[in-house]
Amino acid sequence: MAACVLLIADAPAAAHRYGWQVSLVGETGMWGGFREVSSGGPQDAWVVRAGLPPLRWNGVEWHGATGKAGPYLVRQAGQGVTWTFTDGPARVDVRRMTEGRWSRLPIEAESAHVTAAAATGADDCWAAGLRLSREGMTDGLWHWEGQAWRPVAAPLPISDLAAAPDGQVWALSSPGVSNLGYGGERAASILRWTDGEWLRTPIPAIALPEGGHLELNDLAMPYAGLGYAVGAITVGGAPLEAVVLRWDGAAWERLPHRPPATAYTHVTTDGGSGMWLAAARTGLPGALVRFVDGSWSQISVLPEGSTHAEVRGLANVPGTSQMWATVDAGGTSAVLTYR
Repeated sequence: MAACVLLIADAPAAAHRYGWQVSLVGETGMWGGFREVSSGGPQDAWVVRAGLPPLRWNGVEWHGATGKAGPYLVRQAGQGVTWTFTDGPARVDVRRMTEGRWSRLPIEAESAHVTAAAATGADDCWAAGLRLSREGMTDGLWHWEGQAWRPVAAPLPISDLAAAPDGQVWALSSPGVSNLGYGGERAASILRWTDGEWLRTPIPAIALPEGGHLELNDLAMPYAGLGYAVGAITVGGAPLEAVVLRWDGAAWERLPHRPPATAYTHVTTDGGSGMWLAAARTGLPGALVRFVDGSWSQISVLPEGSTHAEVRGLANVPGTSQMWATVDAGGTSAVLTYR
């Protein structure tokens, strides 16, 4: 697999440059570190910050609001449709922006925390998370269908959600060490919303070593009939080798690409026929990996003078090949752009 190194500078990249460049640099710590990134179009992107309001891209520059902490999760469904999620003691504060105006659409679930969401438009959004009750921590899944949030039963805890362009919604169930799922089960599954219920789609049998688990971290459905789920085989929480599953419209298959000591944490379309992935590598800095035309290439996102880097977020700008990524490297956070 071909590789090159991206050195993160302390200034925004020139607009005429191509490839991965730095768009913004900030401090990392208890407050302000860059987390997830999402995009609804060339003039619309959001970066979530730890403990601070998010940053928003207007097509020219990044800007952010001041004040108390803002949403910890932002999802977009095309240009101009944005969903944000913020915790509250009595409900989840969900806000939706359409045509430049915000609406409050709270999930009335006390002590709930949304961990994953997917929106197909202004009137269709899914949210999955956890809820603390007298019985302990339970899983929750809610669906907005235009009028209200409706609780939906799921056969397994939902760890990630993804929407395909045709409106089909998919979900990962991949409980980690701290969440053994219903009945103590700890097996990764991929589900699809079909005829009003969540159904499992069979995934390939993968041989696991003693004490090993298959953990799937992210899911992308870029086109009707094409999807990817990525993660790793882990032993004791450490990645043994990466796993990439591909959906061909009828079944999931495992690709032969299996780099050792690597876990893929994010996956998204590159705007064309390929994909970008974020890799966490044991003993090495994080990397951005591209899969296109059957070939793999890798870029190490290592800031100059640092020994550690982690890709926190990855997003495609819909309708283009432009990308956004967020990177954490010790005391520095960076927003990267690819064009």
